[in-house]
Amino acid sequence: MTEAVIIDRVEDDDYQGKDFKRVTDKAGKTFNVKYGIGGCLRDKWHLLVPGNAIEITWGKYNGKPFVQDFIVVGEASEVVKLGPKTAESPPLQEGEPPPAPQAVGMLTKEIGDMIRAKMLTTLFGATIKSELVKWYRSQVFGISRITYDGKDLPENK
Repeated sequence: MTEAVIIDRVEDDDYQGKDFKRVTDKAGKTFNVKYGIGGCLRDKWHLLVPGNAIEITWGKYNGKPFVQDFIVVGEASEVVKLGPKTAESPPLQEGEPPPAPQAVGMLTKEIGDMIRAKMLTTLFGATIKSELVKWYRSQVFGISRITYDGKDLPENK
């Protein structure tokens, strides 16, 4: 399940010696962003900036929701442009772990190869292609720690 929120406040916190970020959205809802498997979420903590609009992918572990992943989708003024999700990943089964970082890395490489080969539309159709390009860009910016609003990126054609 995914949810788009606008970040209002980000606080550093810890529990039993483990650091995490406590994030409050504009609606007043508070959630924690922990390390993630292999530190995959910790590597994206720098993207948790007040005013950023993020899309959170929620998982469940022992019946409790947790932040499985997030991507920055823009600044607060751009969140109005977010429409309903066209493709939502299937929900994780209870107790099912999120994908391994190696799998995410392999998928990122494959999607990049398909973008360069101009094969995404042929393989997935225009709607899914657009979503995959957005995901790919968020991965590249998150991994490289580039803070970028994406306003002058070329359109997905």
